[in-house]
Amino acid sequence: MEWSARPDLELRLQIILQKWELLPRERPFFVAYSGGSDSTALLAALVALGCPVQALHVDHGWHAESPDWARFCVAQANALGVSCMVLHLPPETSGEGPEDRARRGRYALLAAQLQAGDYLLTAQHQQDQAETFFLQLLRGTGIAGLSGMPQQKPLGAGVLLRPFLQFPKQALLDYLQEKKIPYISDPANQDPRYDRTRVREQLLPLLENLGWPHAVATVARTAENLGDVHELVDDWFALYWDRHQSDYPGLQEDALSLGFLQRLSPARQRMFLRGWLQRLHCPLPSRARLEVLQDALMTATAKSIQWEGGACRIQGETLSLSRAPEFDDNWQEGSWDISRPLPFRGWECRLLAQGSGEGVSHALLAECAEANLYWRRRQNGERSRMANEQHRTVKNIMLEAGIPPEWRANIPLLWDEAGHLLCIPGYYLAPWVCAPMGGAAFCLLRK
Repeated sequence: MEWSARPDLELRLQIILQKWELLPRERPFFVAYSGGSDSTALLAALVALGCPVQALHVDHGWHAESPDWARFCVAQANALGVSCMVLHLPPETSGEGPEDRARRGRYALLAAQLQAGDYLLTAQHQQDQAETFFLQLLRGTGIAGLSGMPQQKPLGAGVLLRPFLQFPKQALLDYLQEKKIPYISDPANQDPRYDRTRVREQLLPLLENLGWPHAVATVARTAENLGDVHELVDDWFALYWDRHQSDYPGLQEDALSLGFLQRLSPARQRMFLRGWLQRLHCPLPSRARLEVLQDALMTATAKSIQWEGGACRIQGETLSLSRAPEFDDNWQEGSWDISRPLPFRGWECRLLAQGSGEGVSHALLAECAEANLYWRRRQNGERSRMANEQHRTVKNIMLEAGIPPEWRANIPLLWDEAGHLLCIPGYYLAPWVCAPMGGAAFCLLRK
């Protein structure tokens, strides 16, 4: 299809929103507004269609000019008759490299603004989809990664929409030129240190020069086709997951029956294991580590298979998930006042009513505030006093809690002065200090 500037862009956007049954609309659309060409075109087109809009700009704070960019976004949004809220990315945002940290932090901030029934629109387009495909391909991902970005997905309490995914980049630039609307050019978009920049500036032009002038559109279409396959895989997993839950009602979600897995073909085993790990929001192992796990499944060998971000442990007739602990190596041992912050990152302790909210991993009796407590690492051969004054080895407690041997040396252990092991965050709580439902409790939560 040939793309003209203003009429086609607005018309196509209107058709898409009507197809999604979002027009007419009284509540405002939220728009992720960076000030760049793509989000500016989206914001302007929505305004031209008469849609109520609220712009959200995330100031990453990583560039000397980022305050100027935030001021530009507020001024430009106001010029279009739209209010713009500036959100600031926390400096401690986690992720795998700067691109991933920026993306994770940005979406977390945007998601926090949404309530049920809200929609956040972002301006990713056809070229962005093609870039994502190649980035995932070069990382060796599976169908989930190669299917690229979906047009719709849940985000926080609301929904994320990408109405421009089938639009070429040039259509957005033509639209802005026709309407004479200014926008920001982020120098990071030309910085070759970033993987996406090299794909955009070097790989895609090379494909065109080698005789594939429509490479971007073709690759984006391939990602959409794989999205259909991914949806079928999800449906298949849901069917088999229901079957597993029906056949083994006594197992928790983080455990699988070895017998059930052994009856699947190798390819179906891999599909089911990946679906299970994704359901539990656990990072996926590489193909090589997954095959090591499959070998252990077929022999029912009692062992732990570890990968970056997680591990599975075979015990008896079950396979259990063990999550990688998120404790940094340098946390400080010592005494602890239960009303003070924890000595390791990623966790917090709050006084709540037991059962009052989600996310609580352990709820300790309020009386624990009167005890002398301290955190320390495991020591070889140590034993814990139990409520009946008998002793158990810490090694056996960790073994039953499903903590892989590779993680045991650095995990914080909470002790009292009488030699009772009270808690291992994420894995174990001594039953005699577990707060009753509805009672006041010192609750340990993951941040």
